[in-house]
Amino acid sequence: MQFILRHARYALPVAFFTYAAIFNLGYARFPGADEVPTDRTALTGALTAKLDETYRKSLPHRDGAIGMMGALRYLAVGEGRKGVVTGTDGWLFTAEEVRPLTDDLDSSLARIARISGQLEAAGARLVIVPVPGKLDVHVAHADAETAKGIATLYDAFLSGLQDRDIPVLDSRDALRVDAARDVAFFRTDTHWTPVGAEHVARALAASGLVEQGETEFGIFTSAPVEFTGDLVSFVTSDRLAPLVGFQPETATPYTVSPKAGGDALDIFAGTEAGATLLIGTSYSANPTFSFAEALKLALRRDVLNLAVEGRGPAQPMLDYLRSADFRDAPPELVIWEFPVRYLTDPALWDAQGPVKSGA
Repeated sequence: MQFILRHARYALPVAFFTYAAIFNLGYARFPGADEVPTDRTALTGALTAKLDETYRKSLPHRDGAIGMMGALRYLAVGEGRKGVVTGTDGWLFTAEEVRPLTDDLDSSLARIARISGQLEAAGARLVIVPVPGKLDVHVAHADAETAKGIATLYDAFLSGLQDRDIPVLDSRDALRVDAARDVAFFRTDTHWTPVGAEHVARALAASGLVEQGETEFGIFTSAPVEFTGDLVSFVTSDRLAPLVGFQPETATPYTVSPKAGGDALDIFAGTEAGATLLIGTSYSANPTFSFAEALKLALRRDVLNLAVEGRGPAQPMLDYLRSADFRDAPPELVIWEFPVRYLTDPALWDAQGPVKSGA
């Protein structure tokens, strides 16, 4: 026993050096020749920084350790990493909703007014559907003071568009209808739920901003899907998320198709003159949320979905305005889904270039 106690103090350093040897021989990856800086920056720290970055990223325990430390921090002080705002009852919000407001709102409104004018000149009508902040809608699970900024921005955006006679839906009221039941947005994800998207689509149909069509659609419900909310990664790993109370999100997506006798939808076709288009972000592009399908049902119109994930609300619109589809077959109506949190992004309109008719 004395022998064991006498030598136990050596166990930790022996284990450490054994691990280090195994890691460096079997797992460690160092930069290849094409990754090593060869200019003068190599002498000012760039080489050392590259070695350190590559070495750390190849650590076999790195992801697990980050997840564990994040879980412990959340359990201890209720905080996540930069990029997330933690609320009560396991709710998470994107930090993009608490970015400082800038003085660029008038500039964005002016750009949107020019886009509206360009569409109008082509015989198309623009209707904007702003997506309010999740903090704004589910403020009961957050600090009211923290939510003031995004709420104020929504109000300013809405009134700014109205002042410029640009048709805009007050979608916040539609999303707040079921706020008490917590079904408008996902608890740990940035996006609205299919229920929230449906409320917004119905509100648009009831607003008088869009003329109702005559197409009857049938609904085809998909199997429920489970996924980890996109905000969980700012706290811990997917594997550890349930241990700190972040259960998988569940959604039941659906598609719609004209009933017998209706016009068939060609999902592979390009745009046609007089079409109804949906342009926007992942709120519209991701089929899990079924926003385009909800619009078809509520408006009784076919809606061609041109929304794109991961590019913000501005780029898909400007890309479309430069396209041959817009030049050759201008639509009747464009619904622009626009999350208001992007208005505080200084890069919202960066590198877009001027929008020219027919370009």
